[in-house]
Amino acid sequence: MSNETIRKHWNELSPGYRKRYHAYLDEEIVLMQSYFKEYLPKQTPLKVLDIGTGYGIQAMTFAELGHRVTALDLSEEMLARAEQGAAARGLSIDFHQGDAENLPFADNSFDVVVNMHLLWTLTDHEKFFQECKRVLVPGGRIFAIDGHWFKPDDQETEECSANIRQYLPLYNANTPERIAGLVETAGFSEVSWKYLPEYADYMQRCDPNGRDYQTTPYLETGVKS
Repeated sequence: MSNETIRKHWNELSPGYRKRYHAYLDEEIVLMQSYFKEYLPKQTPLKVLDIGTGYGIQAMTFAELGHRVTALDLSEEMLARAEQGAAARGLSIDFHQGDAENLPFADNSFDVVVNMHLLWTLTDHEKFFQECKRVLVPGGRIFAIDGHWFKPDDQETEECSANIRQYLPLYNANTPERIAGLVETAGFSEVSWKYLPEYADYMQRCDPNGRDYQTTPYLETGVKS
């Protein structure tokens, strides 16, 4: 599957993507900050790269903590909405269009790399994690938030149509244990993960009539040795 197919898919979804959560953005940002703070060094600003930024939630999360944030997405329509959201909150974020599996940044450029709800959309996870490690400084940290969003017998959903799911290795295998193995294989140390029950409660409350998620979302992290 080509990047052009993926780009068009997310451009088409962008107008209504996570629309039911928009009224709860402040709450989501505070929740995300509570997850990351325990892992971050005290100094600010850190240089942070948010990959697959979507509507810019993680970019805004780190920018509001005082960090220097760069945000990347393959979809220019998603980027446009993320830029609007950042401007509305008075945040300065450097937005770029680009491919998560071929990052357009120099080696050793960032202290932190973060992604949310991205891993299940990728086609080559080994390449992705190698790229994350490449752009991190030694001692830099990766964060990933994701979950097992789809069941084997799910009907076609807006986020994952039948014409793309066959190309997504994590469509029916997105477990924190599997991601930990990929992160370790990429050469990260201090790899750990934990479930995020508070985030699961938040998602269910904002989307009471939505999908019955198969698992609780997880947070994965590791350090570039």
